[in-house]
Amino acid sequence: MRPGLLHRSLDAFAVWTEDLLRRPPEACLIAPAEPLACFGPLAGLPGTAPAEGPWSAPSPLPLHAGDRMSVRATRARGPRRGTALLVPPWKIARPGLVSGYAALLRRAGWDVWLVSPPHHLERTTAGKRSGEGFVSLDLARLRRVFEQLVLELRTCAALAARTGPVALVGLSLGALAGALAASAPERLAFAALVAPPHLPAVMAETGIGRRYRRLAALAGTAWPETDALSAALAPLDPGLRAPTAARVLVASGSYDAIAPPEGPARLARAWGAEATCYPRGHISLLFLCRALRRDLAAFAGGAAPAGVAESLQSRRGASSHQA
Repeated sequence: MRPGLLHRSLDAFAVWTEDLLRRPPEACLIAPAEPLACFGPLAGLPGTAPAEGPWSAPSPLPLHAGDRMSVRATRARGPRRGTALLVPPWKIARPGLVSGYAALLRRAGWDVWLVSPPHHLERTTAGKRSGEGFVSLDLARLRRVFEQLVLELRTCAALAARTGPVALVGLSLGALAGALAASAPERLAFAALVAPPHLPAVMAETGIGRRYRRLAALAGTAWPETDALSAALAPLDPGLRAPTAARVLVASGSYDAIAPPEGPARLARAWGAEATCYPRGHISLLFLCRALRRDLAAFAGGAAPAGVAESLQSRRGASSHQA
């Protein structure tokens, strides 16, 4: 089998199964490239914090009546280092899919707060699948959803900081939101970002982009020029901001057909770091890569394995790594 064929096939199958679902046409509505409104002072914190099991509180930026942020908390095993926020990938169907990440963080001494993004898991709109409604071609609405999630991550970070250091692990689209949160005023001990997508590249180069272009055409709207789309999506580019996390791990898959590896590499360059690139696709990197889990466990434990890059605040010297 040719190198990468299996990994690309897994990604293609994932996109194909989503393409089978019937979706209504969706107009592409460009929005002004205004800065995200989620980096100012927090308005206030909930009266309680996650401890063990499910927890919820009113969202700091509710998008509908009764909108509540949601966390599943589990305690560290052994000596405690602090709290790690785990931000799952888009359309995650159940928490168990990221239990391996939670387990390795707990073994490394971190309490784990699995943060449910808007429209996911228990926040799923009745009658819809987890994650439906999070991504939209109405770019003003898309920006608003990301603002909500980043504010919720910042709120969780501020709550967790009352009892010690706070870290963040973001996966896929969760890594994009996590990267934005890693540039917020709340300083993180580390941010580990696995396959953070660069949205203009996703729309231009992947099957997901082809799906949305098709939906826009069915709605009778012209697809914007590359420069216009990139400009409209620029507020969602964490590479245009400076990181505040003390250490940063950026991981990518060299065969990734969903979040092309140039996206994570671009973010790493912007932050003065090197991306760690594994010979995996998107799905196989997230769920089938022992080398990534090994490196992430070492990183969460305070080590800097080969290929793991540190942020501008830390000394660098790791080299690109194939595993």
